[in-house]
Amino acid sequence: MSRPSNKKIALISAAVLAGGVLAAAALDMRLTSVKYEVGSPKVSGKITIAFISDLHNSLFGKNQSELIAAVENMSPDIVIFGGDLADKTQDLQPEYSFILVRDLAAKYPCYYTIGNHESWRGDSKRIKRQMEEMGVTVLEGNGDVININGTEIEICGIYDAYTADYDEQSGEFIGQLEAVTDTDSDRYRILLAHFPEQIEEYMTGGFDLVLSGHAHGGQWAIPGLINGVYAPGQGFFPKYAGGMYPHGDTVHIVSRGLWKPSDLLAIPRLFIRPELVEITISDYS
Repeated sequence: MSRPSNKKIALISAAVLAGGVLAAAALDMRLTSVKYEVGSPKVSGKITIAFISDLHNSLFGKNQSELIAAVENMSPDIVIFGGDLADKTQDLQPEYSFILVRDLAAKYPCYYTIGNHESWRGDSKRIKRQMEEMGVTVLEGNGDVININGTEIEICGIYDAYTADYDEQSGEFIGQLEAVTDTDSDRYRILLAHFPEQIEEYMTGGFDLVLSGHAHGGQWAIPGLINGVYAPGQGFFPKYAGGMYPHGDTVHIVSRGLWKPSDLLAIPRLFIRPELVEITISDYS
């Protein structure tokens, strides 16, 4: 049997090396930060938001040190948690997520609404209570007004566009989206709503900025060709996998989320690193 030539060995070695580099890039689960800039005449000065979505109790460094440092590096005015902090299957108690929340809530105004995983767990009431005890404002069919750098910002949150809550005063069920709708406000209005595929409904509420997660970037991506392959609620090649999407006067930002596989049985993310989102809102001048 003849020995392979040096040329063949070199080609095989190059192919193996290229495959290894490609696999390393595809499965890279290091934390990354993504920045978006939004302009609005309703804002004076600059407002910085750290948007944390779909953590699913994943851990970044000892006691979330990497994630905390990345948030602090942004010097945010507010921190917004976009649902699925806890996970339906990865944990019984979302302690890794709570480590992060405790630290950030002691430093910044924090807001939160649940995602589908908190709902599926069946203990979302307990989680919301714990978030409030840590100093986080829980939004679910309600809103809060905060003054940031001289600008009044209204931050609202809903579970989804179709959930209704019983109103004891009127004796009727009122939709969460209806409860936070205001198309005549002069304030800059932000809606936190986990499911990006419902953007057409969210746009009826009079919001300047809508923040969503859920899609995990479409789980798999092909850099430069496909932004995402599949997302729940959207199916294959989702329109809102991750990124910034302008809709007239409304800007929709979808986080690719921070979840990373915890075991070999989990479907991997391919070419989609866990991302922390930084949003800067400023006037047009």
